[in-house]
Amino acid sequence: NLIKKTRAWLEKDSKDRTGIHASDLLDPRKAYYDKINPQPLSNRMVGLFFVGKVLHAFFLSALTGETGVNWKSDGGSTVDAELGFSYSPEWCKDGIPGELKTSRGKYEQSKADLGLYLEQLMIYMTAKKSTSGRLVVLMLSLPAPRGEGWGTYPQYRAYNIDVSKADLAKYKTQLLATRKLLQKALKTNKRTDISKLPVCRQFKCGKSQCPHYADCKPEGRYGTGRWDR
Repeated sequence: NLIKKTRAWLEKDSKDRTGIHASDLLDPRKAYYDKINPQPLSNRMVGLFFVGKVLHAFFLSALTGETGVNWKSDGGSTVDAELGFSYSPEWCKDGIPGELKTSRGKYEQSKADLGLYLEQLMIYMTAKKSTSGRLVVLMLSLPAPRGEGWGTYPQYRAYNIDVSKADLAKYKTQLLATRKLLQKALKTNKRTDISKLPVCRQFKCGKSQCPHYADCKPEGRYGTGRWDR
């Protein structure tokens, strides 16, 4: 019953979102299937999304000096007419967007880990026409530094992100191309158009990870031992 209530609360937020959102462009193949054949969140995703949403609200309330917790601080989207999708950065100060990510990892983030987080922040930077961004990673289970006791505790890692105008322009071109591919696939529902959508990032794909795996049949993955598990 608790999982059902939590799932209903989380899914209400997703149902309120229409059109193409910035997050859809990170895994456009999954975004396509989510829109044409929405599936209930698995118990695993309910737990992950719930904790993430709560922590985001706490963080943003602390960042803005709220009295108590402002749940509305974790919502709200802006539609960019030029880019053709909506986006919702965690916060934006002086035109510089910021993004919070949480990690259950027990080691410091690698460049590959940070690269995954930066993809979404780069979308916000593109929308805001900002070559700078702010990334905060809340590491939930990092070992305590020497002199701070035993065990683990949540710790912040904060990064200032800067890119060139040329790289920002390249990313914008990529986003526009992906958005157009997704729009066309949603309009035609043809397999030829769906297959033009990039396959999803690895951690989003696989029989046990994605409810659309059997319908999607991602090229190079479907029918192999690694992904069919």
